[in-house]
Amino acid sequence: MDEPSANISELTRQKDAKLVEIALLRNVLAPVRRVPLEILSEIFELVSAQHRRWASDIVSCIFGLSSVCVAWRKAAHASPRLW
Repeated sequence: MDEPSANISELTRQKDAKLVEIALLRNVLAPVRRVPLEILSEIFELVSAQHRRWASDIVSCIFGLSSVCVAWRKAAHASPRLW
């Protein structure tokens, strides 16, 4: 009786591991990951230009953009016009 329960538990664990793997692969394949850093930088500059009109705290906007992921951080830090 314990063996079927153990098999079910193991299969459930394997399924959960595969679901995590699928989620990670979806992130890797997301279209935004194919946008060149130069284009992201341009987008960030446009966003920051709009934000400058509305708020005095542009730094928090830029830090927010650069905190999304490593690629966005690289793009933000590579854009001297943001800073």
